[in-house]
Amino acid sequence: MFSQNTITLGEGNTPLIKIDSIYFKCEFKNPTGSHKDRAFAYQISQLSKKCIKRAVISSSGNSAISAARYCKIAGIDLHIFVSGKINSKKLKILEDLGCKIITTQKPVSEAFKFGKINNAYNLRQSTDPNAPVGYQDIAAEIIKEGIIPDGVFVPVSSGTAAVGISIGFEKLNHSVPIHAVQTDTVHPISSVFDKNFQKSSENSLADAIVARFTPREEEVIAIIKKTHGAGWVISNNQIKVAHSWLQSHDLNCSYEGALTLAALWKAQKNGFSFKSPVCILTGKYY
Repeated sequence: MFSQNTITLGEGNTPLIKIDSIYFKCEFKNPTGSHKDRAFAYQISQLSKKCIKRAVISSSGNSAISAARYCKIAGIDLHIFVSGKINSKKLKILEDLGCKIITTQKPVSEAFKFGKINNAYNLRQSTDPNAPVGYQDIAAEIIKEGIIPDGVFVPVSSGTAAVGISIGFEKLNHSVPIHAVQTDTVHPISSVFDKNFQKSSENSLADAIVARFTPREEEVIAIIKKTHGAGWVISNNQIKVAHSWLQSHDLNCSYEGALTLAALWKAQKNGFSFKSPVCILTGKYY
């Protein structure tokens, strides 16, 4: 594996399940229920090696939950900046963890300011160069199973997971098409490739896809083009159908995970053909 973590909760080695010729990488089986654990295990391990004891993060939920757990075992003081729109169940988890939570209309900029003023390391994955490393292991685990995908569908907010997964395949000498999936509410990357959608709601069910701007935008678009992948914009109705299908097959993942299956179906309807597609089921259902 690419990440060698000194701080760990036992993340990784999640099941790869095949149903109806589709492979599902069950990232909701990670310790905090999210693929974010892979990145934060590596990020926090690096901070621990450097004896950094203060960190800050802005988050829509999953990142904060994961970062809080890893910071706790590393003895790192973490401040979390969240929007008032955060999922109430995720907020309750953070409160139960005893986190230092600041609610603001501008969590990204306020976290940045806090980090500068208080010399706290910013764990924002779109700007932390350590963040993609943990996600590279997803590619390694898929290849280890003897599967060389002809398409990997990844939910994209900051784009860090998509970047890490693609780098992982490249390190293993495989060029695997990356398909970036976003919602019809937030779609700065996917809409470059997919114009066939109409905005159906002000609020997406996939409420973790929040980044209307990401420093990794050009990088993700370049990866999609290089690997001959695509981007897909998905509506709430499409999410509901995919999520119901997944639950009927005992895959109790998040709406963000359901995005990937909906995108695979949309790709097939648009002429894409796959023999071994992989959907990354990123988080558990709250």
